[in-house]
Amino acid sequence: MNKQHLYGLINPFERIAGLEALLWGLAGMGVSTALSYYSGWHYHGLLHFGPAPNPAWWCYAVEHLAVWLIPAVMFYLGGLLLSRSRIRMVDVLGTVVFAQLPLIVMNLFNFLPPMQKLAQIDVNMSPAEIMQQPGFIVGMWLSLVAFVFMIWTLVWMFQALKVSCNLKGYRLGILYCVGIFGGDMLCRYLIKWLCY
Repeated sequence: MNKQHLYGLINPFERIAGLEALLWGLAGMGVSTALSYYSGWHYHGLLHFGPAPNPAWWCYAVEHLAVWLIPAVMFYLGGLLLSRSRIRMVDVLGTVVFAQLPLIVMNLFNFLPPMQKLAQIDVNMSPAEIMQQPGFIVGMWLSLVAFVFMIWTLVWMFQALKVSCNLKGYRLGILYCVGIFGGDMLCRYLIKWLCY
């Protein structure tokens, strides 16, 4: 693999942005929502996933919309304040939803039997009992592999913010941290309020 292809895996937004990124990202979000619904895997926030009590289809849709729109709006508003460039909402919305495409692969892992068993473990059990559950160790290893795709999403979200808002240096770092960690907290609050 040459450097250009490797760079495209790290930052696809030099070639795709705006409406094209938005359309690809929305298609991916539809696939991701369907996969989550059929596997029973919920997005509790931008950085939190797992089983949840409400299996209604609309709950999965709300989760995915929140995980997309909350950080995107935070990035957009922060970009308006911190960037000297003209920022288009379609660029921010498009690149942020496109950046979440690797989550589709993470969702596919949740169909594997060890991951399904891991989701059904009673969290009130002692750590020793949890570790003795069938498939626990394999499920944990699969979780670590799936986590790579979460990291990939976070790298793409950084690149999405950098390109769509034309930010660099400390402004980029501050807005990224606020958008990701603040966005995660807002997502968790909103999803809990609407769905559970």
